[in-house]
Amino acid sequence: MLDPLVIKVLSLAFAVLLAAAAWHKLSDQVRFRGILSAYQVLPEALVAPAAWFMALLETALAVAWALGWNLGLAAWATACLLFLYTLAIGVNLLRGRTYIDCGCGFGAAGVQQLSGRLLLRNAVLIALALAAALPPAPRELILVDYAGLAGACLVLALLYAGANQLLLNAQAINSWRKPSAGSDAT
Repeated sequence: MLDPLVIKVLSLAFAVLLAAAAWHKLSDQVRFRGILSAYQVLPEALVAPAAWFMALLETALAVAWALGWNLGLAAWATACLLFLYTLAIGVNLLRGRTYIDCGCGFGAAGVQQLSGRLLLRNAVLIALALAAALPPAPRELILVDYAGLAGACLVLALLYAGANQLLLNAQAINSWRKPSAGSDAT
């Protein structure tokens, strides 16, 4: 059993995360189709329908999380979707294709290339989604819980944004460390 406040925090956090991800995909379908195509995990004929399907699924899951509709199903569906994303990233890392934009950079944050760190981030998100599927403890939320809910959601949003920035920083630092083709590095 999980405290209902924790479930509510996770619900709102996943609602915001999935709504932002869906908005990112829907607002620039051409770019997202290009990113999806670059993964080379789908036949080219399925890229456009899959891009729409993924955006609509993320939208539906965001609404389900936000409104508390069948949270168990929403949690498992979110975990499965994140697992598919993780699998696609893992396949491309095994192929040595780290230069691909992961598709999760949300525009202004920059291009976030594939890395093992994304696998770790997604594993944490999957675990959190599955935790939200646990049954709630039998207690009612009180007024002070709602203040805690607002604070916890703000902290989670800042932690997620900070983690994404750290991933981008690590990517930039790694690119600086690579010797250029014409250098005399020995």
